[in-house]
Amino acid sequence: FGDPNDPENIDAIHACLDVGINTFDTAVRYGNGHSEDILGQALKGVNRDDVVLIAKAWPTHYEKDLMEEGIDTSLKLMNTDYLDVYFLHYAPYWHNGEAVSIQEAVENICDLKKRGKIRAVGVSNFFLDELKEAQGYGQIDVIQPGYNLLWRYIDRDVLPYCIETNLPIISYSCLAQGLLTGTHLREKKVPDNRSNTVLFIDGIYEKCLDFTDSLKPFAEKYDATIPQLVISWMLATPGITAPLVGSSNRAQVYENIKALDMVISDEDYKEINEMSKRFRDSIPEYELNFNLKANCLSEAKKEFELKMKSK
Repeated sequence: FGDPNDPENIDAIHACLDVGINTFDTAVRYGNGHSEDILGQALKGVNRDDVVLIAKAWPTHYEKDLMEEGIDTSLKLMNTDYLDVYFLHYAPYWHNGEAVSIQEAVENICDLKKRGKIRAVGVSNFFLDELKEAQGYGQIDVIQPGYNLLWRYIDRDVLPYCIETNLPIISYSCLAQGLLTGTHLREKKVPDNRSNTVLFIDGIYEKCLDFTDSLKPFAEKYDATIPQLVISWMLATPGITAPLVGSSNRAQVYENIKALDMVISDEDYKEINEMSKRFRDSIPEYELNFNLKANCLSEAKKEFELKMKSK
C-alpha cells in the first residue's frame, strides 16, 4: 500500500534476517512484480536454503501455459529456481479473464510441485466449500486467509475445519492494513488504495479506531505497543500457524519482533477475544475485505458458472 521506498524496504528485509525472520510472502500482484523484484534484490548473496519464499499466482494466470509463464517470471525476479510455497491467490472466478475451474487451477499448480518448481501448494481467500473442492483435486498444504482482530470471518467454518484436519494457516493482514497500529488519525484517512477496502468505509473506519483505542490499557499493562499486543494475540490464537506481519522499515521490524517475548494471560486473551467478536458482529457482513459491494463475490461466481457452462 502507498508509495514504496525501495531502499527502506530492502533494509527492512535485511533487518528481518538479522533478527531471525526468514520467511517472506509476496505475489506477482503486489506492484505488478515490483515486490518480487525488491525481494530478489534484497536476498542476493543469501544462502537460498536459509530463507522460505512464498508467492502467489493471479487468477488470470491459472491456465496451464500462463501459470508456467507466471511462475517462471516470479522465479527470475526473485533469483531462485524454486518457491517454498505457491498459492492460488483467489478462487478462479475472481478477477479471471477465461473460465478456469478450480480443478484445472489446482491440477496445474500441483504439476508445478511435481516438477520441483514449488515445494508446497496453497490456496488464499478460498471459502470452505472452495477449499474442500480444491482438496479433491490435489494436496493443499496450507491456506492463507485474511485474519485479525477486526476481520475474522474464518471463525465460522474455515478455522474449525483447519484445526480439525490439521491444515496450517498462514494468515495475512495481521495489523489490518495498519488500523491496528494506533497511528491512524480520525480526520485523515490514508490516500492509497486501502481506502477501497471495507474497514476504511466511513462509519466502519471510525469503529476500527475506537476498537484499537480500547486495546491501549492492555498494551500498557504489558509495557508493549499496540502492534506488539496484536501480534502476540495472533500467535496465541489456536489454529493460526503463523501470522504475516508487514514491516516497511528496519524500526518496524525491531518493534514487531518484540511480540515474541510477550505472553498474554489467558484472562486478557479471552477479554480481547470477546471484544473482537463484538466488533465483528457490529459491522455489516462482507464476503471479502477488498470488495466494498456486499455479496459481489456471489455475483461474480454466478457469472463464472455461466461462462463455464458455455465454454
